[in-house]
Amino acid sequence: MNEIEGSWFDGGRSRRRGARLRWSSGALALLPEEGGRISIDPQRLQMSSPLPGAPTRLSWGGEDSFVTMDEAGIAAMRRDLALGGGWLSRLEKRMSVALGAGILCVSLMAAFAFRGVPAIAARAAFLLPAEVSDDLGDLLLGELETWLPPSQLPEARQAGLVRYFTSRDEIDASPRVEFRASEIIGANALTLSATTVAFTDELVLLAENDLELLAVYFHELGHAELRHVEQKVLTASAWLVMFALLTGDIGVVGDLLLSSVLLGPALGPFSRALEREADAFAVERLLAAGESPGAMINILEKLEAQSRLVITGNGGADENESDSEDTAPDAIIPEAEVTGPEATDEGFLLRLLDIIASHPPTEERIEYIESRIAD
Repeated sequence: MNEIEGSWFDGGRSRRRGARLRWSSGALALLPEEGGRISIDPQRLQMSSPLPGAPTRLSWGGEDSFVTMDEAGIAAMRRDLALGGGWLSRLEKRMSVALGAGILCVSLMAAFAFRGVPAIAARAAFLLPAEVSDDLGDLLLGELETWLPPSQLPEARQAGLVRYFTSRDEIDASPRVEFRASEIIGANALTLSATTVAFTDELVLLAENDLELLAVYFHELGHAELRHVEQKVLTASAWLVMFALLTGDIGVVGDLLLSSVLLGPALGPFSRALEREADAFAVERLLAAGESPGAMINILEKLEAQSRLVITGNGGADENESDSEDTAPDAIIPEAEVTGPEATDEGFLLRLLDIIASHPPTEERIEYIESRIAD
């Protein structure tokens, strides 16, 4: 006779009662402490997968169950009665199967994160009310206030550009156009939400004519109309919620929301796809307005030339050594510049800009526009 000690639950009451499980060849019985004997058919016995340090639960078809911590006794009973360990136990003993299952789970999670989440965010972005986009635009303008102080352009010039843009966009509700001065960012335009677009004074001065600025406006209008910023925010937020659920650490979510270490590389391909959509939108609007997309090529070339000058002047890189794939017209300040006591605040702003705008190589964008002109 062999037996193991444990706790018996009869299914009618939550209170556990001490008991022993006794077996011999082909026979199995439960012996409660208060007396009595319950015979158990070994063929009906079901056993939870044995995990080191965890209790094992046995049941036999009814509401009764027996729980024990006696791992050695369970192993002996399993051996004497020729009991199987269940499918989970068999999987645990086959490392290749367990490893394959782990890889499959990770692959499915990655596919959902990088395919499913952006697709869901793209739909959800259009369900957000305009008030949310207004608040998002105001929030980002406030965060970037250090880099985007009030414009120095004459108010008449600002109003004239707004009238020119809105007279050509042919939409019911044009986004708000904000003008800002920024020696740090330089010639730039940013879409901050579906209802807010910002132009820097330096971009207005860089453009040879207003048609080039219209091309930029149509590009930013594409971001606004297609809710690209909202898509990025929803995607990043969903990723961080998934991270918090997987790790159980919610406290770091706020810090990671603007972390270029995690979200910068992850959002890169997604952001570049959105930039290509905005380029296509701008080209279509220019053609519909009877204007040549060549104006867009002209301003892109000017922005590219300026970005290389900034990198050469601050980073010491020679123009011929500049990698066009790493130089985006709307992200011309190299992160290596962030040093000194204000590094934390400037690093925050850089990460914020990195999430807002990440572009394909300029040469690729120009080739696409030229192909549309050829058509």
